[in-house]
Amino acid sequence: MGRDISPIGNHKLNTESVKELAKDIVSRIDINIEYGYFGQKEHFKLLGKEKNDELVIINKIIKHENFKTFRLIDESFQLKELHNKFGNELFYNPNYWIYYDGKLPDESTILEEQKGLIHPNFSLDYNDENDHQYLTINKEHYGNGIPYYSRWWSFCRFFTEKSYKDKEYLNDLNNFRKSLMHYTHKLGGDKIYYLDDQSNVLEGVGQGSEWEMNWNDFEKFVLEKTSHLMLDIPKFMEDKKYRSEFHKLDEYPLSFVDNFKDINE
Repeated sequence: MGRDISPIGNHKLNTESVKELAKDIVSRIDINIEYGYFGQKEHFKLLGKEKNDELVIINKIIKHENFKTFRLIDESFQLKELHNKFGNELFYNPNYWIYYDGKLPDESTILEEQKGLIHPNFSLDYNDENDHQYLTINKEHYGNGIPYYSRWWSFCRFFTEKSYKDKEYLNDLNNFRKSLMHYTHKLGGDKIYYLDDQSNVLEGVGQGSEWEMNWNDFEKFVLEKTSHLMLDIPKFMEDKKYRSEFHKLDEYPLSFVDNFKDINE
């Protein structure tokens, strides 16, 4: 299975609720949003509602009829509804645990489930036949799957095999970075880390395990695991000595960091 680039940046979005987040995103970038959640039949029943498993669209925000309409999903919406009704007793009700054959899971599973009440976890997607764009949004960082550049190893080889000397390759890379810079700055952030989504050293970070981390903890973790082979892209582009020293390592990077300071908005 191929490895992909996972770009993760910081943001200053309002993640207090799916409604507030939708309003905030639309105020910053030119898209429309419909927002809601996926509900399960058994959980609707606990809430006193007769519904099947279904997508529930709460509302739409149309900024302009010609803009793409993205769907914003709160991954913990129904959990929060249920907790508002039952409190912590919810987690000791066998009817909540619909995949455990009427039994309660162990305490570690219960504690993991409770994290959904604490850590915001949203997905923003646009899909049509030829286009899939998405963001994942947590409390202080977001993953950007809107622009595409290459697979992970091709991204590494751009730097290690000196493709950056080719103007066409460099232009393609900088267009990718400019798109990420645009979204990151619009969402209130100033930095992107590029991670291997199947890294052997990042323990699932870059593939979703970062969802419960704040930005400082995320940066600290990535630095601890990869700083000896982390490539600073703007520094690489501007500093020949830094570039030469990295090439002497004769290793693929384990991560990249980018504050975009070498490119114009």
